[in-house]
Amino acid sequence: MKLKLLFACSCIANLICAQENEKMHMNVPSQRAQSVYGEIGGNGLLFSANYDVRFANSQKGLGARIGIGGLIDVITIPVALNYLAGKAPNYFEGSIGYTYATLTDGDESDHGSAIFFSAGYRYQPLKNGFTARVFVSPFVATDGEGFYFFGGVSVGYKF
Repeated sequence: MKLKLLFACSCIANLICAQENEKMHMNVPSQRAQSVYGEIGGNGLLFSANYDVRFANSQKGLGARIGIGGLIDVITIPVALNYLAGKAPNYFEGSIGYTYATLTDGDESDHGSAIFFSAGYRYQPLKNGFTARVFVSPFVATDGEGFYFFGGVSVGYKF
């Protein structure tokens, strides 16, 4: 009886240690991936500064981004839902977003918006560090002015 009890306790202890050892050797951080980046082209149209976050405690999966951009007399506010798939540090990124834009020319201003779709590549390390994106991002003007093929690049920092 004592031998069976000792064997059972040994098996349970071994199982617990193996699970803890597996957790220690997994290189996936338990925090959600967050990053800030500057973007030329894309949802911000000209230039934008953006914040991006995953919804779950993961490096990939569903997330969102919000930014502010523009140049001289144009101000843009891009927002998007995005999804990262792949294996660190290389991910496929797909997203759908909305951008509000305002143009001020002296005393007059004009407003517009567009719906964006994008697909591209994201380099995002498991730990903190440099991140980059390159993508195609066609958009549809919400005022019915048409469909435009667009793209962009981003560089930033993941934390």
